This record gives sequence, C-alpha cells and structure tokens, in this order.
Amino acid sequence: MIKKNILFDFLTQLMVIWGITMLSLCFFCIFFGESAKGYSSIFALGSKGISVATSIQFFCLTVILTSLGTLFFTDLLIKELNIAVRSVCMFACIVFSIGIFAYVFQWFPVNQVKPWIMFFICFFIYASISVMVSVLKEKSDNKKMHEALERLKGEDFHE
Repeated sequence: MIKKNILFDFLTQLMVIWGITMLSLCFFCIFFGESAKGYSSIFALGSKGISVATSIQFFCLTVILTSLGTLFFTDLLIKELNIAVRSVCMFACIVFSIGIFAYVFQWFPVNQVKPWIMFFICFFIYASISVMVSVLKEKSDNKKMHEALERLKGEDFHE
C-alpha cells in the first residue's frame, strides 16, 4: 500500500530529526560545553544545557531540512532527477542552510577551518547513519511487499 499522508510523514520526520539533534547537542554540551562556551553561541550556557533561543534556531533549521527532504524525495515538484542527483542537491542545500544559520546565529566562527572540519565530520557521521537506516527500511519494506505478493499469488481467488 502506498501512503500519501505527506503531512503526517513530514511532522514525524521533523520531530525525529529535531529530537536527535537536541539529544546530540545535550551530549555535546556535557562533554564540550565549558570549553566551547565563549567560542559558540550554541554553548552559551556551557555544560548546563542549550538555551531556548538555540533550541528554536535548531527547530527552524530542522523545518528547512525536513522541507528539503520532502522536496527532493517526493515527486511533488522534482520528477525528472534520479536519486543520486537528488541526494547531491539535497546535501548541498543542507550544508548551505547550516552555513547560513551558523553565520547568522554565530554557532561557530565560519571564517575558521577547524569548526568546518568538525561540522563535516559530524555531518558525515549523521548522514551515513541516516542513509544506512533508510536503506535498511527500504529493504525491509521491499521484503514485506515481496512476501505479501507471494502470499497473494499462492491464494486461490474463487468467488
């Protein structure tokens, strides 16, 4: 069965991404908060946590990132691009969006190399995990569909 509940899927993905982001930021605050306190607005409270302003900034960014995912991976607007091109375009837009937020909200000094290296390491790790989870989910869904098709083929349809 093909789902067409885009709004529910969007909201679910939004909350999952934001939740993972907030949990990650909490751990980063515990481990790096005090040393990054004067370096980044994200860690303004040091190891005590994340400010409401930072939480809202990340929520707004998550809305943008989830919208990009919906734009690039549903056929609402883009129908002719293959999956590889869609992925590259989406990841480029994500990096661009994060760069804008980092600059505007002073998440880290955007004119320094070290914060960008750390960002790309984190981004690569989280993107890799996301891709692996997506592939596993797709394989699981395909297996379920194949099994259901085999059951239907095996059934006798007499009325």
